[in-house]
Formats: sequence, C-alpha cells, structure tokens
Amino acid sequence: MGSIKINTKDKSTTIRISDKAKKMLESQAKGKETHEEIILRLIKLSENISTEQSSKFVDKGNIIGTKYEQKNKTMNVEIDNKKYSVVCTYNDLSIIALLRSKQLKNYINEHLYSEWDLNLEIVNVNSGKGWQNSAKLELEEEKILYFACVKKILEETFDIKLYKIETKDDYLSDEKWSESYEKYDLSRDSLRSDIRSHLNDKMQDFKRKQIQ
Repeated sequence: MGSIKINTKDKSTTIRISDKAKKMLESQAKGKETHEEIILRLIKLSENISTEQSSKFVDKGNIIGTKYEQKNKTMNVEIDNKKYSVVCTYNDLSIIALLRSKQLKNYINEHLYSEWDLNLEIVNVNSGKGWQNSAKLELEEEKILYFACVKKILEETFDIKLYKIETKDDYLSDEKWSESYEKYDLSRDSLRSDIRSHLNDKMQDFKRKQIQ
C-alpha cells in the first residue's frame, strides 16, 4: 500500500531564458534579491494593475491623463502605546509603481509616472472608544495618524523604506519628508499636495473647530 508523501519545501524547477532576458531580469533587482524574488515581486505588481478596478491612463486627444481608482484600507497605528485603527482612502498607484521600474523607464515617456498624488483621506478612527470622525482628535494626533498612513502606503506601493521618518517630530518635519521624497525620486506634486499642504493646513484646523 502506497504512502502519502508530503514535501516540506516547494518543488524546484528549471526555466531556460536567454542571456538578454537574464540581464533584463537582474536589472530589476532591489538589493540582493534572487531571480525568484524578482520574478515574484514583478508578478505581484502585474496582478495589482491587471484588474478592471485599478487605475489606468486615459487618452484625451493629445493629452494622456491618469484616472485613479480609489482604494480603501484599515491600518493599525500605535502612538506612545495608544492603539488606533484607521480607515483611509487613497489613489491606487500600482500602475505608477510598475512604470517606475528601471527597465520600463527606457521605453515610456517619463511624464506618465513622474508626477502623481496619493490623495489620502482618513475616513474613520477607532482608538478603543468606538469609531469617530478624525476631526474630533487632537490636531497633532490626527496629523501623525495621517502621515503614518501616507508613509505605510508609499512604502508598500513603491517597495521602499522611509528610514528618516520614525519619531513624532519626523512625521511633522517638512525637511524629513522632502529628503525622503528626493531620495526615492517621488512626485513633486505629491510632496506639495499630500505632505506640505497637510503640514501647514490652517483650513483643516478651522474645519475641525466647526465639527467640534
């Protein structure tokens, strides 16, 4: 009677590719990624933009614009041991992330992926006392939650690590955000609309007072 065989590791296979394809694949590497890790990451990126729900480029006569699909996500954030669940919406930038890959830059007009904005908004926050409008939080508290979500989405979307932004002061520092955007060649439009406008948004404080 035959026995049941269970493998503890995935079965390995061999794929033959040309030297040119191998070099193109290696050009996509981030750090010390193996060939398999590169392939899996690129597959994940392609899956993210393959659905009908994802953002896409729209041709309007002689102008090509970006039609962003809105995504929503619930993130857990901890500030000085105080835990929050944050529901936010933002533009799906998966297609931008794919076009930023080193190999594609040689073939696609740079303006298609160089400028974009995240347009992140916090919908609801739960700090253990039930869901509430984020405007009912302290202003600094709300801003840190907002920037924590921005940082997380940028890191996940573009597969980067914003090392310069760790403490409360970092999250509220124009200098730290500017350095991070410059380091990873992120959008100037995003730096202006997603970061600086929220760091210095006096209208935001006015709206908060009306709600409260």
